[in-house]
Amino acid sequence: MARPAPAAERAVQILDLLVTHPTERFTLSELVRRTGMSLGSAHAVLAVLERSGHVSRHPTTRAYSLGPALVVAGVVALEHHPGLDAARRLIGPLADELGTEVVLTARTVDEIVFVAHAGEPTPNGPSIREGERVPLVPPIGAVFMAWAAPGEVDEWLARMPEASADTVAGWKASLDVVRRRGFSVSAGSDTQRTFGERVFTLSDDPGRADLRDDVAELLGALAREDYPVVDLDDARTFDVGMIAAPVFGPDSSVIAAITATGFPERLPASAVLDAGRKVRDGAAVATRHARGRPPS
Repeated sequence: MARPAPAAERAVQILDLLVTHPTERFTLSELVRRTGMSLGSAHAVLAVLERSGHVSRHPTTRAYSLGPALVVAGVVALEHHPGLDAARRLIGPLADELGTEVVLTARTVDEIVFVAHAGEPTPNGPSIREGERVPLVPPIGAVFMAWAAPGEVDEWLARMPEASADTVAGWKASLDVVRRRGFSVSAGSDTQRTFGERVFTLSDDPGRADLRDDVAELLGALAREDYPVVDLDDARTFDVGMIAAPVFGPDSSVIAAITATGFPERLPASAVLDAGRKVRDGAAVATRHARGRPPS
């Protein structure tokens, strides 16, 4: 694995903070406080980003915001990822139909990035905004891993703390259920909602080690709960955290996921399945726009 470049990591940290706060500007001292960088490091990185047009500095307040070069980058990126562009347009109508929030996510090597958001917040959903990142660590990311190569799945499972052989076998079985349904269902809980709140707060202050520790501890707590909903028994009702379906690319890999969250409590199984089919159908439309191919 290549060694990380500290300057590049600092640039990404600054850009991520600006992306998650698109209507705000930050002074140098605010960026230093929020990211935990030294004044000299932040100043050097910002000078490069400003010269390249990736950030802009207000002539009077001297505060920083995203620059015009990122507009070009975004337009070009959408041309290269038509499935993301199509899904971004679909999530608004889907949120209206379901009466929930709907988000579009994409994965990196070891994180999930929130790309777009639609719908009004509900009391039962986590706080979400574009640009946030969550670790790609079990139990998070089943919709991406259900169709991944076995080696990728093993790497994902290896990130889970305190994983026994029985736990790993159970998670692999839950991925089989996701593949059969065509969508994943996770259980709603106080832990899940707290996790969402911590991630939201961490995007405000990415330099806070205590928040990063909280996120890691909550991930472990989620992994110990009955997070994936495997058995949708008609005789029960369910508190649903999220329903997610994959958008496939031309090589049949999962390039994005459409996720609905913020459902009412105690949904009958029929309502969960109906919502899952609607999310899956929306993701299938985005797959066609991407000229994607679901795996056979």
